[in-house]
Amino acid sequence: MVIIGDAAHAVASSSGQGVSMAVEDAATLAVCLRNIPDTDRALAAFHDRRRQRVERVVEYGAKTSSDKAAGGLTRLVVRLLTPCFLRKAAKDGVDSLDWMFAHRIEWAERTGLGA
Repeated sequence: MVIIGDAAHAVASSSGQGVSMAVEDAATLAVCLRNIPDTDRALAAFHDRRRQRVERVVEYGAKTSSDKAAGGLTRLVVRLLTPCFLRKAAKDGVDSLDWMFAHRIEWAERTGLGA
């Protein structure tokens, strides 16, 4: 049995990644099972490939959740300044969240697995 998605690693809803993580888990598991004939090794490879990203997304979600739980004055400042930061980031071409939202799983790639 393999547990994936929120059952394996519930992320804060503020990260917007709950369903994405489940789909990424499923696709990565499929790649590992397809490319590695030994099931135990395939499952170990799946775990290794997902661990760092999952930990980073969970950590990001926890941080943004705690930011949203701030007091009244902090919420006001954040609400007023966030649009400015977002406009500046868009203008400067900052891709600070590409690691989360532009993640790709290479289905066709077979290298690096099963070795």
